[in-house]
Amino acid sequence: MKVIVIGLDGASFDLIDPWLNAGKLPHLQRLIKQGVKGRLKSCLPPTTSPNWKCYATGKNPGKLGIFWWENIDFQNKRVYIPTARAHAREIWDYISESNRKVGIMNMPLTYPPRKVNGFVIAGGPDAPEKNYTYPKELETRLRREFGYKVHPVVRTNWWQSKEAIEKVIALIEKRFSVVKTLAREYKLDFLHLTIFYINSLHHDLWNDDSVAQAWQTIDRNIGYLLEEFKESNFIIMSDHGSNEIHQVFYINTWLEKQGYLKIRSSVWLPRLLYRMGLNENNLFRIAQKLHLSQVIKKMVPKKVLNNIPSAIGTVEMERKTDKIVWEKSKALGSGQGPLYLNSDEAALKEDLVQKLEDLTNPLTGQRISRHVYRKEDIYKGDFLSEAPDIIIDQSPHTHIRGSIGNKNIFEPQQRWRAENTTEGIFIASGPDFIEGIEVKNVSILDIAPTILHQMDIPVPADMDGRVLTEILRETPVGD
Repeated sequence: MKVIVIGLDGASFDLIDPWLNAGKLPHLQRLIKQGVKGRLKSCLPPTTSPNWKCYATGKNPGKLGIFWWENIDFQNKRVYIPTARAHAREIWDYISESNRKVGIMNMPLTYPPRKVNGFVIAGGPDAPEKNYTYPKELETRLRREFGYKVHPVVRTNWWQSKEAIEKVIALIEKRFSVVKTLAREYKLDFLHLTIFYINSLHHDLWNDDSVAQAWQTIDRNIGYLLEEFKESNFIIMSDHGSNEIHQVFYINTWLEKQGYLKIRSSVWLPRLLYRMGLNENNLFRIAQKLHLSQVIKKMVPKKVLNNIPSAIGTVEMERKTDKIVWEKSKALGSGQGPLYLNSDEAALKEDLVQKLEDLTNPLTGQRISRHVYRKEDIYKGDFLSEAPDIIIDQSPHTHIRGSIGNKNIFEPQQRWRAENTTEGIFIASGPDFIEGIEVKNVSILDIAPTILHQMDIPVPADMDGRVLTEILRETPVGD
């Protein structure tokens, strides 16, 4: 193979450096010593969606129309989860068209899978357990031969459970087992593998021993690939980084108390249900145990389901739609940074930007942002009009929640122990890469053009990233 990319969702040097220094991740350490290391800059907001698409396309979210997991549409008075993703061409499309074989496995935001010269196995969190492969018959083989699943089936209430950790680690092992088999069979020129659920462990456990165990599982399997594909170029990267949470900022509670957002009085019902011990996690667990998940989805009215609170008692995602007084609201926020306005009024935008720039937690003095951007500052492209008007770059150790129904604006860390950051990991090693250097100013947008350059494929003019010429040998070893 020419290039092998291993994407580790939410990987951060802040998390793994102690394990690297202690010799617990020897194969990653070997790649660093023999190649290139750097902190990888994500697009804002630093989340799975849009950043895996930014990596695969080399394009910023303004050209993709993907800005977070939910879209807020003031004109049509709704919060919705977009199911149709932008179909921008990705690295593997260009490589396939050059008559070379590609394998894409467990990649978020690749559902439904598209035809390539090779195979695609779409990944979580958005792919279902059916119709997730190209070619279609590969799914049957994965299920029969490997017992493959897209998602871990966890029957307990919290990710911190021993069962959940064991399921995630088993899932990681399974991913690598499938990759090793299919890479040989398909005689691939390019391979991409994402390990997605490692970031669920980061969120809930941060640097716990169980997380270290999962990372050692990843490292050991990377060692197998290094041994099998000794002449390949390896790129290890993440869609974003992680850091420990010290404060939670409820942006919509703040907007409400500042007079920018009007919430309907019906929000009392989710609060009552929560006090009675009913939340979406409990409901999911009970439904699974009684095998009633599909029955509930079909038989229970959507308005009833929309009142089921989250695990911490708030109303999340598209369930917010019926709780907003849209005509009396000026702004509504999503989690992890995006903020939409119900007006093109420049004064409103500038007022909010300034207030959010200055906002600190009165209990700790900690800021909620590193910087607050207007959409024109960071996005460009045909979908700029659909972008959030304001984007908050969360300050270190801060988690912004976009739910409604919480009484407090600021709270300490709750269920999640870690939150995403804009600084992920980048490691590159192999015959094409210079040995033993640390590189600065690497964007997630730069990976696609660099890979295409390595494979002697012209870099499309509409890609926003650049070829990382400073890390590439003029003449690869062995040429």
